[in-house]
Amino acid sequence: MILNEQKFSGRESKVQELISNLVDFLKVLADFTRLEILEYLKHGEKMANEIQIALNKSQSTISQQLKTLTGADLISVRKVGARKFYKIRDPRIFTILAAISSFLSQRHREKIDELSALDVIDTLY
Repeated sequence: MILNEQKFSGRESKVQELISNLVDFLKVLADFTRLEILEYLKHGEKMANEIQIALNKSQSTISQQLKTLTGADLISVRKVGARKFYKIRDPRIFTILAAISSFLSQRHREKIDELSALDVIDTLY
Protein backbone atom coordinates (compact mmCIF):
# COMPACT_ATOMS: atom_id res chain seq x y z
CA MET A 1 0.00 0.00 0.00
CA ILE A 2 2.85 2.40 0.74
CA LEU A 3 4.17 1.91 -2.81
CA ASN A 4 0.78 2.87 -4.32
CA GLU A 5 0.61 5.96 -2.09
CA GLN A 6 4.06 6.99 -3.27
CA LYS A 7 3.01 6.55 -6.91
CA PHE A 8 -0.12 8.63 -6.33
CA SER A 9 1.84 11.25 -4.43
CA GLY A 10 4.38 11.48 -7.26
CA ARG A 11 1.61 11.72 -9.85
CA GLU A 12 -0.23 14.31 -7.79
CA SER A 13 2.96 16.34 -7.54
CA LYS A 14 3.35 16.25 -11.34
CA VAL A 15 -0.28 17.31 -11.81
CA GLN A 16 0.22 20.19 -9.39
CA GLU A 17 3.37 21.24 -11.25
CA LEU A 18 1.50 21.10 -14.55
CA ILE A 19 -1.33 23.21 -13.15
CA SER A 20 1.14 25.69 -11.70
CA ASN A 21 2.87 26.03 -15.09
CA LEU A 22 -0.50 26.51 -16.78
CA VAL A 23 -1.46 29.24 -14.30
CA ASP A 24 1.85 31.03 -14.86
CA PHE A 25 1.39 30.80 -18.64
CA LEU A 26 -2.16 32.13 -18.52
CA LYS A 27 -1.05 35.01 -16.26
CA VAL A 28 1.35 36.09 -19.01
CA LEU A 29 -1.52 36.12 -21.50
CA ALA A 30 -3.82 37.98 -19.09
CA ASP A 31 -2.57 41.43 -20.06
CA PHE A 32 -4.03 43.67 -22.77
CA THR A 33 -0.70 45.18 -23.83
CA ARG A 34 1.03 41.81 -24.05
CA LEU A 35 -1.77 40.50 -26.27
CA GLU A 36 -1.47 43.61 -28.44
CA ILE A 37 2.27 43.00 -28.78
CA LEU A 38 1.73 39.37 -29.76
CA GLU A 39 -0.85 40.40 -32.34
CA TYR A 40 1.49 43.07 -33.75
CA LEU A 41 4.39 40.61 -33.95
CA LYS A 42 2.15 38.16 -35.78
CA HIS A 43 3.07 40.03 -38.95
CA GLY A 44 6.83 39.69 -38.53
CA GLU A 45 9.89 40.78 -36.63
CA LYS A 46 9.80 44.32 -35.21
CA MET A 47 12.03 46.63 -33.22
CA ALA A 48 10.88 47.83 -29.81
CA ASN A 49 10.39 51.41 -31.00
CA GLU A 50 8.19 50.19 -33.87
CA ILE A 51 6.03 48.33 -31.36
CA GLN A 52 5.89 51.38 -29.11
CA ILE A 53 4.76 53.67 -31.93
CA ALA A 54 2.23 51.19 -33.34
CA LEU A 55 0.62 50.57 -29.94
CA ASN A 56 0.95 54.17 -28.74
CA LYS A 57 2.44 53.09 -25.40
CA SER A 58 5.32 54.44 -23.36
CA GLN A 59 8.80 53.04 -23.88
CA SER A 60 8.88 51.72 -20.31
CA THR A 61 5.55 49.92 -20.74
CA ILE A 62 6.67 48.23 -23.96
CA SER A 63 10.05 47.34 -22.49
CA GLN A 64 8.46 45.77 -19.40
CA GLN A 65 5.98 43.75 -21.46
CA LEU A 66 8.63 42.61 -23.95
CA LYS A 67 10.74 41.40 -21.02
CA THR A 68 7.77 39.43 -19.65
CA LEU A 69 6.98 37.88 -23.05
CA THR A 70 10.64 37.02 -23.62
CA GLY A 71 10.89 35.48 -20.15
CA ALA A 72 7.87 33.32 -20.93
CA ASP A 73 9.51 32.19 -24.20
CA LEU A 74 6.63 33.56 -26.25
CA ILE A 75 8.90 35.90 -28.18
CA SER A 76 12.59 35.91 -28.98
CA VAL A 77 14.99 38.80 -29.33
CA ARG A 78 17.78 39.27 -31.86
CA LYS A 79 20.40 41.94 -31.26
CA VAL A 80 22.03 43.82 -34.11
CA GLY A 81 24.41 46.36 -32.64
CA ALA A 82 22.36 48.45 -30.24
CA ARG A 83 19.06 47.48 -31.86
CA LYS A 84 16.83 44.65 -30.69
CA PHE A 85 14.41 42.84 -32.96
CA TYR A 86 11.53 40.86 -31.50
CA LYS A 87 9.57 38.04 -33.10
CA ILE A 88 7.15 35.29 -32.19
CA ARG A 89 9.03 32.24 -30.97
CA ASP A 90 6.30 29.70 -31.70
CA PRO A 91 3.31 30.60 -33.89
CA ARG A 92 1.19 27.95 -32.15
CA ILE A 93 0.46 30.68 -29.58
CA PHE A 94 -2.05 32.06 -32.10
CA THR A 95 -3.81 28.69 -32.23
CA ILE A 96 -4.12 28.82 -28.45
CA LEU A 97 -5.43 32.39 -28.53
CA ALA A 98 -7.91 31.52 -31.28
CA ALA A 99 -9.17 28.55 -29.25
CA ILE A 100 -9.67 30.76 -26.20
CA SER A 101 -11.45 33.37 -28.32
CA SER A 102 -13.68 30.72 -29.86
CA PHE A 103 -14.51 29.33 -26.43
CA LEU A 104 -15.44 32.76 -25.13
CA SER A 105 -17.52 33.56 -28.23
CA GLN A 106 -19.43 30.32 -27.87
CA ARG A 107 -20.13 31.05 -24.20
CA HIS A 108 -21.34 34.53 -25.16
CA ARG A 109 -23.70 33.07 -27.79
CA GLU A 110 -25.04 30.58 -25.24
CA LYS A 111 -25.74 33.40 -22.78
CA ILE A 112 -27.60 35.36 -25.49
CA ASP A 113 -29.62 32.25 -26.34
CA GLU A 114 -30.49 31.76 -22.66
CA LEU A 115 -31.64 35.36 -22.36
CA SER A 116 -33.64 35.07 -25.59
CA ALA A 117 -35.38 31.99 -24.27
CA LEU A 118 -36.40 33.95 -21.20
CA ASP A 119 -37.64 36.90 -23.30
CA VAL A 120 -35.36 39.07 -21.21
CA ILE A 121 -33.43 40.34 -24.21
CA ASP A 122 -36.52 42.28 -25.40
CA THR A 123 -36.39 44.38 -22.25
CA LEU A 124 -32.77 45.37 -22.97
CA TYR A 125 -33.67 47.36 -26.08
